[in-house]
Amino acid sequence: MARVENKATVACCGCASLAVALLLGVAFAAALYFAVLRPRPPRVASAAVDTQLSDFRVLPPALNFSLAVDVAVHNPGHAPFRHGEAVTAVTYRGSTVGRSASAPGRIPARSTRTVGARVQVDAARVVVSRHYVADVVSGALRFEARTAVAGEAVALRAFRLSADAEVACAVVLYPFRRESSSHCTYTVRITGI
Repeated sequence: MARVENKATVACCGCASLAVALLLGVAFAAALYFAVLRPRPPRVASAAVDTQLSDFRVLPPALNFSLAVDVAVHNPGHAPFRHGEAVTAVTYRGSTVGRSASAPGRIPARSTRTVGARVQVDAARVVVSRHYVADVVSGALRFEARTAVAGEAVALRAFRLSADAEVACAVVLYPFRRESSSHCTYTVRITGI
């Protein structure tokens, strides 16, 4: 009988050891995921607006204007962040007057890249606006530029994080002084984990 009890004790200890090893493995995997492998959402580090006014005349009306919103996106995670096109749309008093897109790309782990595209403003749409004359008289043309970029970070082909970043800039063009000013706000939305 002592032999049977010994076998039962050995089997019980073996099962308990296996259970403890499995629990330690799960705890180690969870700690590894939360400490290192978990994809982290990208952050918008900064946004810069570059404007170029090539031509402006009151009579006959002429406007040759382009702008670019350059968005610096920081990837703090250990997995690369792959993004689609960075789409920039420009509106004047609610009407779309320009749109452009940059090529898709990749932001390596723990680095920062600048994305964005230059938009040539459609002068015909601006000049025919009912607000154009009043804005020219006041000396300030108000535009809004929005740049949106969506992407995904994948770690070990198992952990995924999708995110959308959007930068909205209020751009004021002072055509007589050939100057501009801008104020940008940005948001990052996590769309899936």
